[in-house]
Amino acid sequence: MSRHTIPAGLLIFAASLLLSGCLSLSDAAGSVRDRIAAREETRERTLAAAPRATYDALKSAAAQMGYRQIRGGPAQGEFEAVSAVAPGERHGSARQILMKARVTAGLDGKSAILGVSLTEVIEDDSSNRPGLATRTALRDTPQYHVLFQRISDVLGVPVQTPGR
Repeated sequence: MSRHTIPAGLLIFAASLLLSGCLSLSDAAGSVRDRIAAREETRERTLAAAPRATYDALKSAAAQMGYRQIRGGPAQGEFEAVSAVAPGERHGSARQILMKARVTAGLDGKSAILGVSLTEVIEDDSSNRPGLATRTALRDTPQYHVLFQRISDVLGVPVQTPGR
């Protein structure tokens, strides 16, 4: 019976090839995560009000805009709401907007940081394929400005944009 030995250099070379492949897969997965996170971009604003008061103002402003709360509460600092279902651009399609918000205490303990993301949910053919929908982050919509302005009006304090 003959026994074959593999040189140590060849083993090290094979291991380095294997590990470099793992690193490139990790990099690819990271870039996919970054693209997904960019799609769900959150707009943040700082308000000179307590987090609970900010949450209550958010809830009121969202209701004024036609959103209905579906999840979250002031203790968690999370708020999810949906708009009414509206007809889509094509016959048989429907659209709805999903609002996700998070309220956290500011570093000074006297302010609140409000992060909001809006996503459009479109169901192309609700009669033939119910429940199949696509989601697209809304980036350039005036709804962000309207929401922050209404929250500011309810609280009676100005909204501060990050970095200003």
